[in-house]
Amino acid sequence: MKLSTLRPKVATLRSRVQSVPTASDRRITGRTLQNRRLRIWSKDPHCTKCGRLVAYPHGFELDHVVALSQGGADVDANCQVLCIGADGCHEAKTRADLGQRWRRGEGGIKSPPRSPP
Repeated sequence: MKLSTLRPKVATLRSRVQSVPTASDRRITGRTLQNRRLRIWSKDPHCTKCGRLVAYPHGFELDHVVALSQGGADVDANCQVLCIGADGCHEAKTRADLGQRWRRGEGGIKSPPRSPP
């Protein structure tokens, strides 16, 4: 018996399995993303949460109002400008979206230790 006879059967089984698209699969990248960042920042160069004036291109993060992981669309209407940094609004919103409580520790912000089940 030759092993090569098993190869077509294995390949057929693999073709039936479809991967589930993740949030990162729906996210735009590259030049399209950079054009969106400039377009949204040009409309209002202030942080949506605190109103701080932010610099282009490194003073803000483009954030999804409804996170992609929670079913939000990757469109301009679902994007907002949020400030970054140690006291930035983007980090706080991301933590809230993920339902995490973080504490400030040595070396920056760390997640709390998980308790055993």
